[in-house]
Amino acid sequence: MFHDHLLRHPDNDKLRFYWGETYQGYDISFKPGMPQIENYLASAWRTLHHCVDQQHLTFAVRMDLHFPEAMPRSPLHDNNEVLTRFFRHLHYELDRINLKYPHNLRYIWAREQAHSDKPHYHLMLLLNKNAVDSIGYTGPSDDGSYSRDNLFHRVYRAWLKAMGFSGDDLRWGQIVHVSEHPVTGHYWSGVLHRDDYMAMNDAMFMASYLCKAYSKPFCQGMKVFDCSRR
Repeated sequence: MFHDHLLRHPDNDKLRFYWGETYQGYDISFKPGMPQIENYLASAWRTLHHCVDQQHLTFAVRMDLHFPEAMPRSPLHDNNEVLTRFFRHLHYELDRINLKYPHNLRYIWAREQAHSDKPHYHLMLLLNKNAVDSIGYTGPSDDGSYSRDNLFHRVYRAWLKAMGFSGDDLRWGQIVHVSEHPVTGHYWSGVLHRDDYMAMNDAMFMASYLCKAYSKPFCQGMKVFDCSRR
């Protein structure tokens, strides 16, 4: 894949390869021959620590956004504007709940594309646990739509709208996936606190998967990784 003596990415010499199994004292997702990007690890680490510095408890979950397989390749897939729209729609979905506490949505994301004609996005969503504390039911509603008032259905509707579809469009099936923990095999989510090393370690491990060099389309002239600025 990559030679382990490389220090910089051959397609972008500003990106530093990282070959270790831990980062800043936390475990990270490591496979031989598949380095992480140190710049991205640093950004993910800062984002996680900013969350726990700013609020008592943070609810974290890993999700993936996929374009429908039946969707033909189009200009929609040639930039990240669809992801910008997704976060705008998700903010709206969360704001309209009229929660007792602010949701304080923050995130880490990566654009990936390996063998498909279309990219997909990996996300880690980070929310104030006092406002949002669960993923909710991940299957469709009885009518096949995603109309429930839980986090997963709100993410699904936001992704549909970002692609230009109606929020109750029934055509596309499972285009949002909750990531499984590689050890337990269960959907992963966590509650983070600055004094809970194990929870932070688990979150950094899950976030580090977004920092891998493999399958990122560096030559398409756009960002392939970023974090929220809040």
